[in-house]
Amino acid sequence: MTTPSNIIERNKTINAIVEWSRAFVEGENSLNGGHFQAKMPENPLQDWTFAIKSNIAVAGMAHTAGIGAFRERVAKQDAFVVQRLREAGAQIIGIANMEEAALGAVTDNPHYGKTHNPLRVGYTAGGSSGGSAAAVAAGFARVALGTDTMGSSRIPAAYCGVVGVKPSFGRLSMRGVEPLSRRLDHVGIFAANVADVAACFDVLDAFDVDCGSAREYSEHVASDAKRLAVLDAPSRAGLQPAVAEAYAQALRALSKTGLTLIEKPVDQSALAKARRVGLLLCEAELANTLSAALDASDSGVSPALRKLIAFGAAQSAPKLAAAHAAIDDAVLVERVLLADVDAICWPTAPQTAFAFDSPVPSDQADFTCLANFTGAAAISLPLPRATGQLPAGLQLVVSAGRDRLLLKLAASIQAVN
Repeated sequence: MTTPSNIIERNKTINAIVEWSRAFVEGENSLNGGHFQAKMPENPLQDWTFAIKSNIAVAGMAHTAGIGAFRERVAKQDAFVVQRLREAGAQIIGIANMEEAALGAVTDNPHYGKTHNPLRVGYTAGGSSGGSAAAVAAGFARVALGTDTMGSSRIPAAYCGVVGVKPSFGRLSMRGVEPLSRRLDHVGIFAANVADVAACFDVLDAFDVDCGSAREYSEHVASDAKRLAVLDAPSRAGLQPAVAEAYAQALRALSKTGLTLIEKPVDQSALAKARRVGLLLCEAELANTLSAALDASDSGVSPALRKLIAFGAAQSAPKLAAAHAAIDDAVLVERVLLADVDAICWPTAPQTAFAFDSPVPSDQADFTCLANFTGAAAISLPLPRATGQLPAGLQLVVSAGRDRLLLKLAASIQAVN
């Protein structure tokens, strides 16, 4: 029997959760390792436990977005997605750690500490939603919410060996979420399996009339996905050997299921250029949203983040316009990749989790950023791995609005792997 005290004690090592809900600490909710069954049809998530990333507002709890200057900021009301979870019977156990301001993919926060990978302490859980992925991987919560701007849910999911989904742009309301980039931000969902992600998505997939970025989608899954675009041999050259082998093994298994795999080349240098453009826009937007905190003389914003934001703020209007144009061009790349297939099937990241004292790979988000630029729906699934080996992720991408097709395909692939 996993108890709140057991979880709180283990979290001292992992640091996935930076603030616990009072109800959880006082043991008001019966817990069993984060594995529950829904009790009533009208409350489909009854007693499911959730961790919420600290840039998503939870009433009465700190809403810091990983920024020290916001340490005393307490949310007055729930974000729309948190409100939906509560109405479905979910229990919030606490606030998950994240990269400072969501700008990064390591979750080594200068104000709230490192989040360690539950599978190997001393290694990153990924970012920026590292605490959310780690909370699920460690069994602290059944499901967690995070955000995804260029891969910030899918990369941690891959590193921690869990499922992480980034729905279509605007599919889930962003009201009550501290922004990094209003153009690229999405709410993400983590769970141990696709079925739990899908159940949560069903609850959160609701039009929010008070959120200008939310959209209504009319989606009908008429048939199964049958054709997948996969990386050709030259496009796999930059993969870490362990990721390349896991990816090849997964493709061999999928080829035996009736799916048609179509090899397509991918210009990785173009993906890297696009990722750098996305980062530039994030830095420029933070110069605006964090202006008050940046003006303060205290240490509430780290020197490293100040440097990144200063770089974004110094860019000219023509250069920022060119950056937006480059992101628009990604739509054409996606159209070519999806022209004769139902989904893209790539590794989530070129590498597995790495040690905190190792150099941070610059290409972590090269495979994930495209879905944010185009608003496509994407999911990361754990790839099979040998005992003692760190996990890698398999990413599936479908065109925007086809989220339920994505979840159906992901469930069938998870059953095979």
